[in-house]
Amino acid sequence: MNRKEACLMSLVTLFKSSLLSAKKLAAFRLVPMGKTMQYIFLFILLFSLLAFSQFVLGIGETTKQFDGLVDYFNEISWLLYPFAFVLLFVVQTLLIFARISILSGIALLVAPLLKRRAEYRFLWRTTLFANTWSFLLLLAAYPFLPENLYVQWFSYALTLGFVFAALKYYPKLAKKA
Repeated sequence: MNRKEACLMSLVTLFKSSLLSAKKLAAFRLVPMGKTMQYIFLFILLFSLLAFSQFVLGIGETTKQFDGLVDYFNEISWLLYPFAFVLLFVVQTLLIFARISILSGIALLVAPLLKRRAEYRFLWRTTLFANTWSFLLLLAAYPFLPENLYVQWFSYALTLGFVFAALKYYPKLAKKA
């Protein structure tokens, strides 16, 4: 895949390909950063909307217990909800970027062991797209198991498995003379 083909790929094509092929995950290291950011912010938006819906539903349940609190939330809801969404969006962004960065760092340490030449910027993109299955798992589990540590660790292992599979398609290290 050359740069021009990578530029023309739609987000749907990136999504489908990242689910099905480790070879394509390795090729996604050439996807332009703009397309990569569109892809990641789509998932950040989905996570933020899910967290916001739980926040809104949680406030409804919590405020029923306190009489004065219901009136207070009704008065400031015009301020509370937008601020809460922005805050959730920022937190989700930080968490997802940290997750991808840490997993990319682990892959960078493993790449020489697999005798593959890898740069962090390429591994970061590959790790982002390798996270697709993990993100889908976390989105599906979020409403039911919001703080389940086993699901988190499984999603990390799943992502690293996909990244290591994609590393097989990275260029080999040059032999030293």
